Amino acid sequence: MSTASSADESDAPRYSLSHVSRKRKGAKVESASAPKRRSQRIASQNSDLTVATSQLRLSSSLNPSYDLSNLVVSDTSANMDINVETDTNVDINVETDTDTDTNMKKEAKEANEKEKKWWAGEGSLGSLGIDEKRLPLILARDVKYNNFMTRVEKIKARRYFDYRNGTITIIELPTGPHEATHVQLSRQFISAFGNARRQDDVVGWGAKSLFTNLPTNEYEEPDACFVPKRLLTQNPALNPCDRDGNPWPTIIFEVASSETLAHIRRKVNDYWLRPNRCEDVIVIKVGNWGTRRRSRNGTTRRPLRRLRCLKFCRAETLRQNPTATTFDPIEEIEFGSVFANGRESYFCTGPHMKWLTIDCDCIFNGCPQPLPSFYHIASSRPFMIPQFPYPLANPGVAIDLFDLQEAIFDAMGPN
Repeated sequence: MSTASSADESDAPRYSLSHVSRKRKGAKVESASAPKRRSQRIASQNSDLTVATSQLRLSSSLNPSYDLSNLVVSDTSANMDINVETDTNVDINVETDTDTDTNMKKEAKEANEKEKKWWAGEGSLGSLGIDEKRLPLILARDVKYNNFMTRVEKIKARRYFDYRNGTITIIELPTGPHEATHVQLSRQFISAFGNARRQDDVVGWGAKSLFTNLPTNEYEEPDACFVPKRLLTQNPALNPCDRDGNPWPTIIFEVASSETLAHIRRKVNDYWLRPNRCEDVIVIKVGNWGTRRRSRNGTTRRPLRRLRCLKFCRAETLRQNPTATTFDPIEEIEFGSVFANGRESYFCTGPHMKWLTIDCDCIFNGCPQPLPSFYHIASSRPFMIPQFPYPLANPGVAIDLFDLQEAIFDAMGPN
């Protein structure tokens, strides 16, 4: 399922019906002896009308429900802060960054000899010294799986590498923004259980090794994962994630900077959301960073970076389509400071504008009934009820993505 994104304002005239039907300047009058040209023009107009109608339907898809036939993409300026003074942003030294899903098909590059020797040696990941922009990078081929696991376990970095058919690819680096993202997101999520009864608590496992095939010792590591304490009483679990008999976590957090969305989707479908495993996978896609935009008086320097939150939910997908065998995001939330084309945006300029919600039914999936039921707002700024709109339609946790944006921007440093 393709994910929708809002049409840019500059494209509005091209996608309007009035533009499609507008006559070209200096158009010649058609003669009666040109039926072939007439039929070609009619076909062209019908095609343009179809495209325009499709684009208009796309730009109006702001339904807040989780309808897989109408994916929610919260990337418009509907929640724009009306107090933002856009005319003060005058620094034009901004790199245009078309940070779109086209990088899903990004080809992996071959490592140089020095980098290949690093893999064959015993150096730490920090000693590799490569530019993140070069990722994904193929370090070795025709490597046995056991040899791969021995190497990555020694440097404790399984989650940054991909192994497929003997080929080893480094897909991510432990950069400041990457680490700050999953740490902040985990902190906000865990805050919901600060006052929970012991049996209703949720345990954070961090980047735990989750075995996808116990007999062959194959495992994957997310950036963070969480399991309700109620499931830990069922030991050994019916479908354990490790040799200790622990259950699979219900919630997984993944952060992707250089890692492509194609690779993320493969992990979601091949590992995390297989039957009797996880329930929700939350992916934070951190886009490329060009520069900062200065205000007119030079006192503020806003980072320009595209940030997206993609929510995969097994239960909601199967509710919409009981025969589904693959899982796509049920929701995609833009909470950065630029659009996909690199233009500055204002749809997340303050608290309580963009929310990630995780339902109690997903958090406590598989636990004995009755399930805990509560409403928790995870935000560094007070959310005063009856403040509108209230982010939670069902019992669960609402995470303020502006706090996450600030944590990422802080980790980028002052330059």
